Amino acid sequence: MCKLVSLSRLPLDPMRSFGILPCLGISILSMAWVPLASQDLPAPSPRRNAPSAPVRDSESILQTLQQQALPDLIGSLTEKKPHTRLRVTRIVGDVHDHEACEYLVKAYEQTSAEGVRCKILESIGKFHDRAQRQWLSERLGDPHISIQCFAVWALGELRDPQADDILRQKLWSSNHYVQMTAIDALGKMDRNSSVALEVGVFLRDDDVQMRFLAAKALYNVAGPESLAELEERLLQEPSVDVQEILARTLGHAGDVAGAARLIDLLKNAPSQATEHWAEVGLRAVRPAVLIPALTPLMEGKDFRLKVAAARVLSELDLPILQDTRSNWMERVMRWAQGPDLVVRAAAIRLLERMKATP
Repeated sequence: MCKLVSLSRLPLDPMRSFGILPCLGISILSMAWVPLASQDLPAPSPRRNAPSAPVRDSESILQTLQQQALPDLIGSLTEKKPHTRLRVTRIVGDVHDHEACEYLVKAYEQTSAEGVRCKILESIGKFHDRAQRQWLSERLGDPHISIQCFAVWALGELRDPQADDILRQKLWSSNHYVQMTAIDALGKMDRNSSVALEVGVFLRDDDVQMRFLAAKALYNVAGPESLAELEERLLQEPSVDVQEILARTLGHAGDVAGAARLIDLLKNAPSQATEHWAEVGLRAVRPAVLIPALTPLMEGKDFRLKVAAARVLSELDLPILQDTRSNWMERVMRWAQGPDLVVRAAAIRLLERMKATP
C-alpha cells in the first residue's frame, strides 16, 4: 500500500508574495500541513526544518506546491475532527461566488503548473458553486493524479446529488489516493443506500486509512439497512480510531434500530471495550430517539446501567438540534430536578453544556 510522505512547509513570505488572485482577496496558494491525529493511523514523517532564509525562486515554489499539494490533501482527509450534530447539506452563494469561480477557471486554463492548478481546484471547491459540476468532472480524466484528487475533492464540496454517479466511478480507480478522495467526497452527500453499499466494501480493506475513511463516509450516507454490517465490523475492527467512527456511525445511521442494538450491547457487553463503544455509539443517536430509549436505564434499578446511561446523557455531542415534536427536553429537565443523584448530575451537566454552547 502507498504511504504518505510529509514534505517541508513553505516559508510564509513566498506564499504572500505569490498571490494569484489579489483582486478577489483569495489566497489559493495557502499551504498548511495537517497531521494525522490518530495514534492508530499511520503518522506522516517529521517535517524537515524550514530554511532560515525565505526562498524567492518561483521555480522552487512551484516545485514545492507540486510535491506537497497531494500529501496535504490526503492527510486532511484522515484527520480526526471534533464531532458535532450540525451538518452542512447545502451552501447557497450569490452571483459574486459564481463570478469568482469563473475567474478561477480562467486562471486554471492560463497555467500549466500542476501545483497551482491543484490549489485553484481547491479554491473552486470552497465556493460550493454547483454550476461548476460539469467543468470539475472534466478534470477527472487529467493524467496527473493530484489534479484528479483535487477535482474529486472539489466535487464532494458541492454536495450535489447529481455528482454521486461520477464520484462512484472513482471509487474503483487503480490509484489508491483517488480512491481515498472519492470515499471522502461521497461521505459529504445525502443518505443513499446504493452509495453506502459500495463504500461499505472498503470497511474490509487492509489499509487502516481506507477503513477509517469508509466508516466516516458511512456516517452520512448509510441508513438502518447497514446496521448489521456496521455492528459486525465494529466487533472485528482492530483499530481504535476506526472503532470509534464505526460506533458513532452505528448510532447515527441505525437511528431507532441502532439505539436498540447499542443498548442491548450495553446490557450484555462481553468486555469493557464493548461497553465503551456502545456508549460512544449511543451519543450519536438523535436525542428524540435516544432519551426515550435511555429512560428505562436511567429510572431502573440496575446501578451499572444507570451510570452508563448517565455518562451517555451527560456527554452528548453539542450543539444539539432540539426536536420540537418531542418532549425529550422536558424529560431531561425533570431528571435535573429529581431525587436520584446520578441521574440529576447527568441531566444538569447536559443542560449546562447546552447553555454554554454558542
